[in-house]
Amino acid sequence: MSAIYTSRRMTSTGSAAWMRNHNAVRHNASLQIGSLMHAFILFLVAVAIGLFALTQGTKVAQYDADIANVNSEIAELEARRDALAVENAKITAAAANDSANAVAAAMTDANTNAEFVKD
Repeated sequence: MSAIYTSRRMTSTGSAAWMRNHNAVRHNASLQIGSLMHAFILFLVAVAIGLFALTQGTKVAQYDADIANVNSEIAELEARRDALAVENAKITAAAANDSANAVAAAMTDANTNAEFVKD
């Protein structure tokens, strides 16, 4: 069942054959698999590696789609910011115009009141 063998490192004296961490007995496997089973196992390993590579590739495509979505959102927000800047400029100009009109109206009121006081 099991055969004793001597390696090149072991001496034939016997005491060196039983040193620590050296196998002194060769064990024979009780289960033998054939060449078809080896081919099937290699096929399964290849399929597993292929599926792993496929899932990694789809993750990259998903990252590309996410980046495209973020870029489109950034473009929309920049357009909205530009529109708000134009609206802010219009409001600021209208407020400045209203204040100028109010100052002009106050000046005419002051001039009118001043004329009434002089008389």
